[in-house]
Amino acid sequence: MTSSTITLPLSMARKSGGFVFVSGQLALRDGKIVGDDVATQTNLAIDAIGRRLESFGLTLQNVVKTGVWLTSADDFLSFNAAYASRFSEPYPARSTVISGLALAGALVEIDAIAALS
Repeated sequence: MTSSTITLPLSMARKSGGFVFVSGQLALRDGKIVGDDVATQTNLAIDAIGRRLESFGLTLQNVVKTGVWLTSADDFLSFNAAYASRFSEPYPARSTVISGLALAGALVEIDAIAALS
């Protein structure tokens, strides 16, 4: 099975109960993972979250919670520095886990919950 035949039964973002829920975002361009390091991939994933939020009139400042999946604990410090440069106080609540990811080459995946007001 190739990636072009996979149907993903999910919404990239949904509004419900005063929040927007953004599905996990990766460093994707034209359906392929880009960026050879976790800092680059983190910034691209956060850019993707920002684009999803824009369609609801929101920005990264509206994010109240993120979930992060890293493929290697060795990448945590680089990830954390890139992440910290994109969000400001009060920082979103965050969970970070080490896990394999579905797409080869992906080093980080980030989902987000943003408040509408």
